[in-house]
Amino acid sequence: MVKPREELWGLISDVYEGILGHPFIQGLVSGALPMETFKEYVIQDALYLSQFARAVALVGVKAPDDDSATILLTSARDALTVERASLHEFLLSEWGMSLEKIHDTPMNLANTAYTNYLIAVAYARPFHEGLAAILPCFWVYWEVGKHLLEHGSPNKTYKRWIDTYSSEEYAHAVERVIRLAEETYTKAGEEEKKAMKRHFRISTIYEYLFWDAAYKHEVWPFKP
Repeated sequence: MVKPREELWGLISDVYEGILGHPFIQGLVSGALPMETFKEYVIQDALYLSQFARAVALVGVKAPDDDSATILLTSARDALTVERASLHEFLLSEWGMSLEKIHDTPMNLANTAYTNYLIAVAYARPFHEGLAAILPCFWVYWEVGKHLLEHGSPNKTYKRWIDTYSSEEYAHAVERVIRLAEETYTKAGEEEKKAMKRHFRISTIYEYLFWDAAYKHEVWPFKP
């Protein structure tokens, strides 16, 4: 019998392979990714995490029990902690950017679409659907982090980013969310499972598009 974890991951194996093969990810490993591209990605990621944390919190308040709520509300807090670390380590300390410049930077198209999708599902749909929608951000980053750790990077900045998402601390936090999703999926009816699988795959595609947008320096056709 296929375990829920295996069933869910099997739904997005093609997207995940596309992520690993993307020139952004390949550039982290080789060190060939232009630093300006990485800076653009980190800025967009900081803007993303601010909204992602709110989506996670919205899902958390719909949790069916206190333990589930605690897992998600803690994860929402941790997402903001990662955001502050990224701002401080990469943008403020290392790159000398101001908070004003970061927050004045508009979200690109992929980031806007992804965060709006997460907030909409978390707000308007039931707990199991919201949980499935936020899951890829945790799970995909962990898997990518482990993959990149095996290959390393000659660039110390990229290596530090890799170390963050392959750390034991991050793994522990992600595993709690995955187990919660597994438990929720196991208890779900067929129509609920179908909805969970749809949201899980859509969010994973958005994860691909997020890296793709940064790599291509995606901009709005008109000033937003």
